[in-house]
Amino acid sequence: MKHILSVFLTAVLVNIFGLLPNSPAIAQSSYCPDPGPIPAAETTRELELPQFGVALTIPSNFRAILRNDGTVEVVNPGTYQVLTCVAQGGQALGRGYASVIVRSVNNSENLKLQQFVERNTHFQGQISPYTLDDQIGYLVQSRSDSSAQFWLQLVNRSDVVVISAGCSCRGMRDRLISILDRSSLITSR
Repeated sequence: MKHILSVFLTAVLVNIFGLLPNSPAIAQSSYCPDPGPIPAAETTRELELPQFGVALTIPSNFRAILRNDGTVEVVNPGTYQVLTCVAQGGQALGRGYASVIVRSVNNSENLKLQQFVERNTHFQGQISPYTLDDQIGYLVQSRSDSSAQFWLQLVNRSDVVVISAGCSCRGMRDRLISILDRSSLITSR
């Protein structure tokens, strides 16, 4: 009995101090529960993204996800729950969702921003100048208005920052402008 207790105590202590590998996560084997989109909170918080040189003001209940490729996606809590479940092996029932994505695109050819935007947007939409903190960028709207992008090249950077809003609905240009109106460049503070 002493020997069994000693082995048990040793195993517990070794596991507490992290010397044994953790058990693998249990994969989801069923469909992910879908709470649907949860409305934005009336309160906001600032999401600083120094890797892109911007700070976005987002609803306080929204979540930011750092993707493996370095992009950041901002989603409502219901969508976040579904995406988390899918990442753990669950299956989603195929609903679309709205999100804001922030990424950077290398401008290694040092093209002028408008030329770079025209070359790198694949939908035939409207391109118009838009200013964020006294720096001119370009707002691009898809024909269906289900996607809108803001392209901006910050001083002393070779990459171009792209802030996108999209969903399977209309009104993304206005939604993106609403986000940009509450956002700022970190370098201008």
